[in-house]
Amino acid sequence: KMYYNDFENCRAFLETQIDKNPENSDLVKAYVSLFENKTKFDIAYINGDKELRQDFEKNQTERIKSYDEITKKSIS
Repeated sequence: KMYYNDFENCRAFLETQIDKNPENSDLVKAYVSLFENKTKFDIAYINGDKELRQDFEKNQTERIKSYDEITKKSIS
C-alpha cells in the first residue's frame, strides 16, 4: 500500500538524487517506476471504491424494496 507521504518522500528523494547524479540512468528508471506504481495503486483504489459504492447502492435499493413490501402488507 502506498500512502501519499511515502510517495512524496520517495519522489523528493529521487529528484534530489537525480539532480546530484544526472548520469545515473537507474535513478531515472526508479523515478519512472515510482510513478507507474503510484498510478496503478490509485487506479486500484478508485476501482475498489467504485465497487463499494455499487454494493452500497444495491443494498440500499434492496432495503427500500423490503421496506415497501412490509408497508404494502401492513396496509393490506
